Amino acid sequence: MNARDRESSRSAEIDETRQRSLDVLLAPVARRVRFVAGAELPLDDAIYFPIDGITTLMLQRGQTRFQIGFGSRGDAIGIQRLFVPEFADMSAKVLKSGNFICVAPQTLRRLLREDGGLRARLMFHALRAAGRYLDEAARTVALSLERRVAHWINRCGEALASDIIPITHHDLAHTLGVRRSGVTVALHVIEGERLIRLSRARIQIIDSKGLAAFSQSRSPDRHHSANGGYQADASFRI
Repeated sequence: MNARDRESSRSAEIDETRQRSLDVLLAPVARRVRFVAGAELPLDDAIYFPIDGITTLMLQRGQTRFQIGFGSRGDAIGIQRLFVPEFADMSAKVLKSGNFICVAPQTLRRLLREDGGLRARLMFHALRAAGRYLDEAARTVALSLERRVAHWINRCGEALASDIIPITHHDLAHTLGVRRSGVTVALHVIEGERLIRLSRARIQIIDSKGLAAFSQSRSPDRHHSANGGYQADASFRI
């Protein structure tokens, strides 16, 4: 096991310990719900702590949508609004079916007032998640559409621990907040680089290292369309 793998293993163990602790602390007021792939988490109803489900996460303000990462075990999806009420609206769509611990926001607010230890733990989750979202936004905001699509595919493969990503062009466009036609062109460009293979409602990664390198490149794209790509909105604030 190399140093990167050991560090990843230690981080996973820490997340597992924190999750178990939260499981115990929240057990009296939480419920366990299973969501299937493709479902939207109703974030107005609860804060979600994934057990074995995985989601893709988006921020939105008005008509602007921006993909900011993935939610999996160790995360607290929607927790930011408890500490920063003006935080941008978030949506979460399930990529991998699984179970989630759900707690109503008003219940968590009451517990935060009563339990300083729980408040500290949830504050940790909120700050860590917000940091990840900002980092992901900074990494992708300057990318062309083709490289944004490549970046998402690469990160999704890592999150799912799979080279097979079950998603349609329409759903990927919705996730990234761009036009379907632009995503279709971008996918064919990436496939032309022999980094992925496309089939109906499925993307197969065939060169993960090449895909990562392609997504990090800032060189101009031959096929990039400004109309298909993400346009920054000055009113969008995290």
